[in-house]
Amino acid sequence: MLASPPMHRRRYLLLLAGLVACSGARAPEPSCPPTMPAPLATPSAAPTPNAPAAAAPPVTQARIPGGTITVAVAPTRAYVERTDGAQLLNCDLRIKNGTGVAWKLVEIEVSVHDSRDALAWRRLVTDGGVSPAISTVPNRELPEGAELLLLNPVSELALDLELARVHFTLTFVATNGDERLVVGADVRPIQYEDHAELRFPLAGRLIVWSGHDYLAHHRRWDYVFTPIRSFGFVSNAGRYAYDLVPVDATGAMHAGHPEDNKSWFGFGAPVLAPAVGKVVAVRDDHPDNREFDVDKLADDLMLMYGNHVVIDHGHGEHSLFAHLQQKSVTVKVGDVVKAGDRVGAIGASGSANFPHLHYQLQDGPNARAEGLPSYFHDFVRHRGARAIPVKRGTIGSGDLIEASTAKRR
Repeated sequence: MLASPPMHRRRYLLLLAGLVACSGARAPEPSCPPTMPAPLATPSAAPTPNAPAAAAPPVTQARIPGGTITVAVAPTRAYVERTDGAQLLNCDLRIKNGTGVAWKLVEIEVSVHDSRDALAWRRLVTDGGVSPAISTVPNRELPEGAELLLLNPVSELALDLELARVHFTLTFVATNGDERLVVGADVRPIQYEDHAELRFPLAGRLIVWSGHDYLAHHRRWDYVFTPIRSFGFVSNAGRYAYDLVPVDATGAMHAGHPEDNKSWFGFGAPVLAPAVGKVVAVRDDHPDNREFDVDKLADDLMLMYGNHVVIDHGHGEHSLFAHLQQKSVTVKVGDVVKAGDRVGAIGASGSANFPHLHYQLQDGPNARAEGLPSYFHDFVRHRGARAIPVKRGTIGSGDLIEASTAKRR
């Protein structure tokens, strides 16, 4: 049995659950007392129109006599995920304040340029109005010496836009004064095309309890936040993750007390390999107690996932199945599996608030990987009484879906 963390550590456990369970809370960083700013020089953030698509986004900076504010797009390969209704650009901006002055973010401008570098679309998030749009963006305070992670708040873009270059312009105001500082950053998004032909890892009807949209906790994992970073996290492996929960015909997830794992319809349901691949990681001994030992997390970041299986599909694509039932894993490292092979069962191990399958596609075998968009093949999307067959597509938070039985063994 894993030891339950003491109460003073449970706050971090709940915070860490934001990656793979249902918490998205972020405690505030300590503030530094503001100082008087030096005179400002407004920098230029000139783009590089002909940079290759796969190149790392540039780090841009605004310099004043006391230092610089730097902005870098993360991850370095920013992928576009195409859904039925939009293109999703789930990238972050890492902002470091080396000016010796405290600042506050007051405006974000996002500009989309086509392959000729012509402006195609622009959106502003400002501090104007009774309930300003900028107030929907957390982590806007930038104390001196601090670093913060800004999630792209304009991540949903029209399908007919050509995303050759996206430019972010950030406007800061000095906390102790009215000086303004403007800094920009470019990203050249990459349209992601998957290699593995993924099938659903579960049979029967299920709900996407949480996906990776802007409001989903998987998307809002802050790996720059000091308590998270101190464990050794450097990325968001769950950037495109899903929490999948089997449901009955009415959409209910359980019958009985929710604290009882056995009251959940999906508890113990088979988890299936989504595509051919080689098993590269397995853990099977965690109890289904919805906990993990946070004191050991720095030594093994995968503890968050509880019992898990990782499958290498080749071409840098890895499937991770998390929170599996104790002693349910049917594969071992080195096994080769194909789509439909059983690898385990739904459980409630690790950072799970209830029994469910956490699934994500990522570019490496461990928790320091980055997430990848996943496109599933041959499933049905239920819209009330309508059943809509999908040959290939994405799923999102709140979707009711089911694997096509004709394609399942």
